[in-house]
Amino acid sequence: MKKVIFLFLILLFFISIKGQSKEVEFHSKDEFSDKDNAIAHVFGDKVKLRSEPNIKSEVLDIMRISEKITVLSGGAYKNNKILYNGIYWFWSKVKYNNKIGYVLNGLLSQTTKKIGNTTYLTSLRKENDQFYILLRAKNEGFSYFENKLEFSKWDSFSISVFDDRGVPDISNMIKIDVKHNISRTEYYFFNTVNSLKKAIELRHHEDGGSYLFHEFITFPNDKEGEHGKIKYRCVRDETGKSYEDVNIKFVWKGQELKSNIEVMKIN
Repeated sequence: MKKVIFLFLILLFFISIKGQSKEVEFHSKDEFSDKDNAIAHVFGDKVKLRSEPNIKSEVLDIMRISEKITVLSGGAYKNNKILYNGIYWFWSKVKYNNKIGYVLNGLLSQTTKKIGNTTYLTSLRKENDQFYILLRAKNEGFSYFENKLEFSKWDSFSISVFDDRGVPDISNMIKIDVKHNISRTEYYFFNTVNSLKKAIELRHHEDGGSYLFHEFITFPNDKEGEHGKIKYRCVRDETGKSYEDVNIKFVWKGQELKSNIEVMKIN
């Protein structure tokens, strides 16, 4: 009996170690890992291009935020991980200004989109046990502003960018679509030229077809849009018959959406 208990404790120990290793080595689903000759963008500003995949090697050049680089071998140096922003990141071999060197993947944008004069860049951070998507908006020049969004390591995300879509006093907007197990959440951030505001959170939930919950937004310039108004609609289906549950109009007041009924999380 004692032998069985001892073996069970040993098994628990190895399971615990394996779980910790999984947590530590969490790696994002970026646009360049495991790809050769992929184009990436610099997420950090004044990032050092190193001669070797370690922080003590010679600095070959300094890279500015949003600049393009060619990733010759993405995430190939997996034995050389560095803890940065709470996550162990791999190194990539890259080409920049006709120089070949190495950069930590955490300093490169995981997903990048550009609209007009704005480039949107993303990275990840872990604070205690919570992961975050870091979002930066860089307009002309090297100045930028940022925001962050809570994120689970089990989820995946994608981004889309749009013009102002008829919303007054903003330059453009970005949508982060986070996919969970049986649901997804859309987050809209408005670029107000000097800040990035999380304005809208929309939920979509489906469980084996027995329960359905969807939230939708219609912007002023969208089909069936209304000038000066952002229309919100919520649809439920619990009985097999869809019906419109909520239909409310919001107005953007520069910092937040305003309505006499609070149905969305507005930050």
